[in-house]
Amino acid sequence: MPDSIDLGRYQVFVPPDPFEDHTGPFYFRIEGDARQAGSVHCVLPTEPRHANYAGGVHGGAILTFADYALCIVAGRAADGGTNTSFALTVSIAVEFLSAGKIGIPLEADGEPTQVTGRLAFARGRITQQGKVVALWSGVCRHVPRAKAMERKAAAAPARVELPPQSVPSGFDLLSTASVYSRHIGPSYARKEVDGATLIQPTLPHMCNSGGALHGGYMMSFADSALTRAAGLVTGMAPSTISFAAEFLSAGTPTAPLVTRVEVPRHGKTLAFLRGLLEQDGRKLLSYSATILLRPKG
Repeated sequence: MPDSIDLGRYQVFVPPDPFEDHTGPFYFRIEGDARQAGSVHCVLPTEPRHANYAGGVHGGAILTFADYALCIVAGRAADGGTNTSFALTVSIAVEFLSAGKIGIPLEADGEPTQVTGRLAFARGRITQQGKVVALWSGVCRHVPRAKAMERKAAAAPARVELPPQSVPSGFDLLSTASVYSRHIGPSYARKEVDGATLIQPTLPHMCNSGGALHGGYMMSFADSALTRAAGLVTGMAPSTISFAAEFLSAGTPTAPLVTRVEVPRHGKTLAFLRGLLEQDGRKLLSYSATILLRPKG
């Protein structure tokens, strides 16, 4: 870590979050009034497991970090820094301005722009060595921590052996997936006329601290699906430059996720895509993106 970042002054989210532990750890620090801009600072030390095809930081890892920063900034603004509430992402938008490098920590800060009785709005940026990598903005729903933990305990099912999650025929394992995508778990793809369909069996480490599928995980899968669909349709090398998502429902690690990505329009340098992520026919995430296209190699 750079001398300017002393992780001994930071903390990780409590209670433990399986997906953040699997992909992170992620750290945050609050200085001053949590309701004021710049009071929250977040850090993600980047490692080889965060890499994309080109050896930079994967877009899914950046989306997960943006989601983390949004929830910390918005959540702590809602409870005044007391850590007595959970922040659940309702919607988020991220613009990618430059590539992130492996081995150098990503940093995030932001400002809460509005807090109501149920919602908190915030925006911010992700930087690396002072260079802006991405801008983010979003909306969270905040709920009292005690109530959320009571609901989790009441909804916790008895421990049972879950049946294996099967993948329909016609889907191919993405053996050439990026390091980050392989770290999360195996996924399968099928090319369509105007895009692609992808499937990923879910695992316990894909959950958040409440036991539902983590928003960062779902966006990571969506980002991988977007770039795979863009590559299959255009034959070019794709990279995400903007991403927006709306969270429609919570998912569980009991059945595969399925996403259908459409490429309604593309040119020589840009492609515009949209997708819907579902589980057992239930809609979980609606998303769209603009993709930059470059010749392969």
